[in-house]
Amino acid sequence: MHKFLIALVLLISFSFKSKHQPTCDEMKLFEKASFPVGAAINTDKLKNDEKYGKIVLSQFNSITPEKIMKAQYIHPKKEYFYFTETDHLIAFCKQNKIRLHGHTLVWHKALPVWLENFKGDKNEWEALLKDHIKTIISHCKGYIKSWDVVNEAFNDDGSLRNNIWLKNIGESYIEKAFLFAAEADPTAKFFYNDFSLESNGKKLNAVLAYITNLKSKGIKIDGIGMQMHVSPDYPYLSDINQAAMAMQEAGLLVHYSELDITLSGRHYFFASRSKMLNMQKDRIKSIVEGYMKLNPENRFGITMWGVTDNDSWLTEGNFRARPLLFDLSYKIKPAYCGFIEALENK
Repeated sequence: MHKFLIALVLLISFSFKSKHQPTCDEMKLFEKASFPVGAAINTDKLKNDEKYGKIVLSQFNSITPEKIMKAQYIHPKKEYFYFTETDHLIAFCKQNKIRLHGHTLVWHKALPVWLENFKGDKNEWEALLKDHIKTIISHCKGYIKSWDVVNEAFNDDGSLRNNIWLKNIGESYIEKAFLFAAEADPTAKFFYNDFSLESNGKKLNAVLAYITNLKSKGIKIDGIGMQMHVSPDYPYLSDINQAAMAMQEAGLLVHYSELDITLSGRHYFFASRSKMLNMQKDRIKSIVEGYMKLNPENRFGITMWGVTDNDSWLTEGNFRARPLLFDLSYKIKPAYCGFIEALENK
């Protein structure tokens, strides 16, 4: 049985390495689109991998840093901010006229040890939050014009996540985060970012109600990031489109902020590579076509969460995921063609 499983894994792995030629020519995605097309960037690869950098420059006109602006990396000590990697990315984007979207200021993960161990009362925690947000935005305000201010603050049932900020500050931490951001740069665009908004109506309604209430109080919130970690057949396309339209109707910018389409899962385990890649192609084509039905002024952009299948967070330990537009050999996949076809059908 053990030998059979090894043989099966090797067979599947080989099938993923076999050639599958897309039917389109490689173009420039951002030149085809009427909205920014972006990718989450691994800054080490951007500096050290020539093929990776070539794809970034030729395909995307918007960048989101995958890790370097999260608190663990940018604020490793209470009195010290590490801006070296951020400054390098700002210089790269400035030189190449690429939009840089800040990600993320307030999250319950990727926290430095000092912050997790911080002891203080509510006022001290608010001062910490204010210093963190205003220091980062103020440092970057010469170039970064948009930010994911608060990330993943809601549970699936629509309640607030019981994270370190809620425990120590209370519900007002969300309002204060956006208030501090606007104080640091009133001209920037500010986003709430979360997952499953396209598939969970209860969570979506809770987020929209919460943001609408804050906006009615004069708090500056400009848009929502729908992370969009989806599969070829879930969630329903109608649910994705309805969620985006609901955000538009609320007067918000809509950012498909972390799009990937995983091919892992029991439903696809025995499907042929060709079939799965074509399912992925059809899926991204329909997603982009749906996004283009939004009003132009509400389309903040579509950002792929990674550049190639080599550098996706889903690929780590899961060779079946293959969620992005470029394969392990840095070649375009059918999904890339689906993206192009949707843009050409506008």
